[in-house]
Amino acid sequence: MNAVTFLLVYAVALSWLAPAVLTSPITVGIHPRLSVAGWLVTVATASLAWVAAFVILIVGTAHSLITRTAPTFCVETLGIASAVTLPPTIATAFVVALLSLTAAVAIRTGCRAIVTLRNMRRANCQHTEAVRIIGRPTVHEGVVAITADQPTAYCVSGGRQRAIVVTTAALELLNPPALAAVLAHERAHLRGRHHQIIATLGALAAALPRLPLMREAARSVPALLEMCADDAATRKHGREPLLASLLTLSTRHRIPDGVLAAAGTAVADRIVRLMQPRRAMWWRPQSLVMLLIVIGTAVVPAFAFTLCTLQ
Repeated sequence: MNAVTFLLVYAVALSWLAPAVLTSPITVGIHPRLSVAGWLVTVATASLAWVAAFVILIVGTAHSLITRTAPTFCVETLGIASAVTLPPTIATAFVVALLSLTAAVAIRTGCRAIVTLRNMRRANCQHTEAVRIIGRPTVHEGVVAITADQPTAYCVSGGRQRAIVVTTAALELLNPPALAAVLAHERAHLRGRHHQIIATLGALAAALPRLPLMREAARSVPALLEMCADDAATRKHGREPLLASLLTLSTRHRIPDGVLAAAGTAVADRIVRLMQPRRAMWWRPQSLVMLLIVIGTAVVPAFAFTLCTLQ
């Protein structure tokens, strides 16, 4: 097996089998940051494997046409045999078709991902500008208040433009400790660039809708990021204020797409998690298993690629 074959097999395996592992019982009870790392490393590794395989195929195909080695290129590249005898005309046409198909798939997928990501960024920028226009500044830095009957707090980020939005109903209902916990939660989203992570995963899922890994990552990671922001808020303000704010804000109406709300995702799971006793998560067996999975997922392709190139 050579590099191209391994990269294709590895990318397929990650794309179809990794979601079952990352959502299996071994992930229950581990720290959300470690779960997010598992999803992101797997998505990045699978994406790089697909891209590397396509690049090698495209470069190898072009090289075979230039050097007139088309009759042996296909099987040599895929590691099936050392040589094959084909009529030069048929072999050249086959290689050209392979080059065209590979390039078309890569360009179409890349364009869909870029367009989706650009549209998300534009929508977030427009939303940020809108809330800054219709909202009024508050005593809290970077926080604007908008008049609304539903208690809601969320943050939105479009590149360098970002804002934390709190409705007047939320300001009336939340006491100072609860409001401080909510703002800490939203600042954790902005500080961790969670919007960019969610937008990137959403763009990949839109560009590659048939790959289970991309779909499941776009579905699972937002809830984990909410838990990461919860942890950041509780470290500074404790659990009780954040828990009270979640219960208060959980009755709000649906907020615009592309924003992250304190009570917007996986509220029930987060409330249950906040009510449970705090336990050490990093050194539990499940955490160690996930850590090994993350490391193995990232290291195996590089190791195998090195072995393949040395053969």
